[in-house]
Amino acid sequence: MPYLLGLIGACAAPNVQAQDASTNHLYGDVAISVQKRARPEFDPVPIRLGSFEGLASSEARIAWDDNIYATRDDRVHDALAVVSGSFSAHSTWSRHALSLDTDAALARGLSQTNEDTETYDARLGGRLDLGTRTRLSARASYSRAYEARGTIGDTTLRGPRIAYNALELGLEAEHTAGRLILGTQASLDSYRYAPYRTDSVQIGQGDRDYRTWSLGASAGYAVAPGVAAFVEGSYNQARYPDDTGTFDRSSSGWSLRGGLAFGVTRLIRGRAAVGYQDQRYDDTAFPHIKGLDFSAGLEWSPTRLMTWTIEARRSIQRSPLVGIAGIRQSRYGTRIDYEARRNLLMWGRLDRTVSEYAGTERRQSDLSGSLGADWLLRRNLRLAAQLGLQSTRSNGAGGREFDRRRMSVSLRYTL
Repeated sequence: MPYLLGLIGACAAPNVQAQDASTNHLYGDVAISVQKRARPEFDPVPIRLGSFEGLASSEARIAWDDNIYATRDDRVHDALAVVSGSFSAHSTWSRHALSLDTDAALARGLSQTNEDTETYDARLGGRLDLGTRTRLSARASYSRAYEARGTIGDTTLRGPRIAYNALELGLEAEHTAGRLILGTQASLDSYRYAPYRTDSVQIGQGDRDYRTWSLGASAGYAVAPGVAAFVEGSYNQARYPDDTGTFDRSSSGWSLRGGLAFGVTRLIRGRAAVGYQDQRYDDTAFPHIKGLDFSAGLEWSPTRLMTWTIEARRSIQRSPLVGIAGIRQSRYGTRIDYEARRNLLMWGRLDRTVSEYAGTERRQSDLSGSLGADWLLRRNLRLAAQLGLQSTRSNGAGGREFDRRRMSVSLRYTL
């Protein structure tokens, strides 16, 4: 809910005319994270395309994984070569906005052809400013991606990666009235899974195809300088149009949360919300999932050279298994970014995810940590390195257990 941060700034500003600049005044360059902060001497110079600015880049990456299939026994290690490219263009208008972002990647395994993938993504976004108090935004994206090894969607184990195409559409409206800001959102997502071949047999994935739409509304009020209270709610429906199985995993649900968004000082800002979520499935064979809902994010910059981020979120995820409809998932993460030198950025991250498979005893816990560094060699050249560890443990039937280590080095060139 980024507009709440603007509302916080508006509350701190002395008059209405100062609202647009108040967020910058409140957070300033001190509160911008180490990774996001502008570095004019190292940032790429955009290409001028009339009233647009564009950036084009390409990247080569070499990665190594000591457990490529994320299995407990008979571990297989492999190296992966990835070549990717991206292009983005953004308007420079004083009012309204339009943006286009695209990227594509080709990955090849050194010895494991099951890891060969081709992915792409295109995103279009726009904003229409209706006066100074009302904004309408729209977004659309289309992508081809693959289920990551070791995640809840990875069901082939040593088989080929599962590919899917995703279409995502969204609309948002925001209106500000003094200290009060109102918002509404609507989205429509469609996912289609491609079949895969194993032992000369084609296995269809149509039972995983699904569509979901949601409607949401929110209201925030600046209760004090740097503090805004808000309430937000949403309703969703999910359908599996090509599911021919015995069970119907279609569902509908809602969530309601309330919380605070804050930017009390120039060093710290974030938001925290708690509430209730409820997802009911059309087939009575599946249990009703309901209970505590929470979402929080905190960004603290004790100095200009360091940013510490904490995140926590609970959600209800769709299940890739026909006999299980939903998964209650809780995610917790923390990250530290450090600017060792103006052109050398170092970071570390620790994440824990707990997935509870509704209606079963299965409970999966994923713990992962990673360290990385980005070296800005020149305006148009960036070298990056990363080391990651993951440990997954489960109980209940069908659970997975594995450990893995991954390393990668990449070089990015921007035109």
